[in-house]
Amino acid sequence: MDERMMPDCPVQHMADPNFQLLVLLSRLDLNQEQIQVASELIPRVHDWEGFTYQASERFVLPVVHGHLSRWWKDQIPAHYLDIMKLYSLRALQHNLNITSEFKNIVRDVLTPLDIPHLCFKGPTLAFQFYNEPAQRLCRDVDILVSKHDLPRILRYALSNGYQPHDPKQLTPSDESVAFVASHQKVVTLLSPRNVAVEFHTKIDNTGSVFDASQMIAKRQPITINTINTFVMPVSELFVYLCWHHTKHYWSRLHWLVDITAMQAHEDFNIEEVMACAERHALSSTVRSCLEMVDFFSAPTVNDIESLTPNTRELVSTAILAMHGDIEFEHSLSRKKPTPDFSFAWQTNSTHIWHWRLTGWKRIFRPTYENYAAWPLAPRWQWVYRCIRPFHEAYSRLAQK
Repeated sequence: MDERMMPDCPVQHMADPNFQLLVLLSRLDLNQEQIQVASELIPRVHDWEGFTYQASERFVLPVVHGHLSRWWKDQIPAHYLDIMKLYSLRALQHNLNITSEFKNIVRDVLTPLDIPHLCFKGPTLAFQFYNEPAQRLCRDVDILVSKHDLPRILRYALSNGYQPHDPKQLTPSDESVAFVASHQKVVTLLSPRNVAVEFHTKIDNTGSVFDASQMIAKRQPITINTINTFVMPVSELFVYLCWHHTKHYWSRLHWLVDITAMQAHEDFNIEEVMACAERHALSSTVRSCLEMVDFFSAPTVNDIESLTPNTRELVSTAILAMHGDIEFEHSLSRKKPTPDFSFAWQTNSTHIWHWRLTGWKRIFRPTYENYAAWPLAPRWQWVYRCIRPFHEAYSRLAQK
């Protein structure tokens, strides 16, 4: 394993001028104090190649390049500014492709079918909270729909140029789409533009944190580039992002940009946010995220030891994740108390014990791979629950 996969000490990372500058610039706007601190950090950065690589890996290169070219253009080696600009332009081009697909899927699939839906993360977040939406890097389009409507969407999309991606063997037949809608909470298609579109019937792992039907019922209309769609209320989205980004240990710095951009938005109301967090039993998560964002706003001054215990654990783990690769994040995930929470303090012992006592039942949940290998009529699909544990055991043994 290389050093990016196995980071060492959060305190050491926080003392690194490269990382301090990267964290400081991971926001849309800088105040005068932050500009002054960045001016002091820039002469201490000696590895601009490594800095550029990390900014790209952590999805903040367009934002970081924007700040550097605006305020410190004459202090950065021209060669590296040119590289940052080139990479940023490629990223922006990719984002435009994602945005075009977002418009296409809403206009050409969801609207003709009159499907109640909710777009979250990605392009809609960028258009709501970023002055330059293309600066917010996205990998796919995420859409929440009901389990009841998913088969109709899949049949229509697969018959109109979209290709199955997860599961890859998905077909537009009634039996195929009905099975996957019943047993898989996220189905991914590839658009004719080669963009991944994820259709979710849950936005958490177990359905115990966010009720998908309630989220769709509370959705709010929005028009983005003449396309009418629906999004979460601002307070709901903020709470969801705090939970989601914590679930992934804040390993991507553009998630910090999301939070600070939302805090600066005219519709952001901290009282509404905390009330929403209370309804979802996520108050401790949101409070620690807010404290963490404040901590990262002054990375050269703040001390990890001054944080509250929960936030100290969150910040320490996040710093390691920001330096680690996907395998390191997976190693952290294996220590989760439940699939929905990265830290025990995010939830209560009742929830944790409920998962420990009932989570083992997931091994009996059929997969589309089971169905594709042995298609059975609905009345016989209970058989998959019997064979799934043996199939799982065989697969794991074959990997060793």
